[in-house]
Amino acid sequence: MVGTDLQVERSIALHAAVAAKLRDHPELIERAAAKVEIWLARGGRSRALLTRWRDVLGRAPEDIASFLTDRSEEAAWLRKASPFAGALSPQERWRVLREVKARLEPAA
Repeated sequence: MVGTDLQVERSIALHAAVAAKLRDHPELIERAAAKVEIWLARGGRSRALLTRWRDVLGRAPEDIASFLTDRSEEAAWLRKASPFAGALSPQERWRVLREVKARLEPAA
């Protein structure tokens, strides 16, 4: 597996875990939206990316959840600066990363 492919699969898997939590924890969307607003207020070169995140986070929770795991170029671009960082506990994060590694690495 090429490193880039592994990174993509990790990102999608981590965001899938976040998406699974959104129904029971809508505050995750509120926290992500607040984070985007803070980042926008700081300025910088990522304004287009952050503005797009603002648009995505204004959608219905099920649409946001679907977008988080979308394989489009736009979704991949946005996941690189995800406002959902911190939405998973360290234990959840490591579990997801172990599962991706086990799924993608050939058996020895």
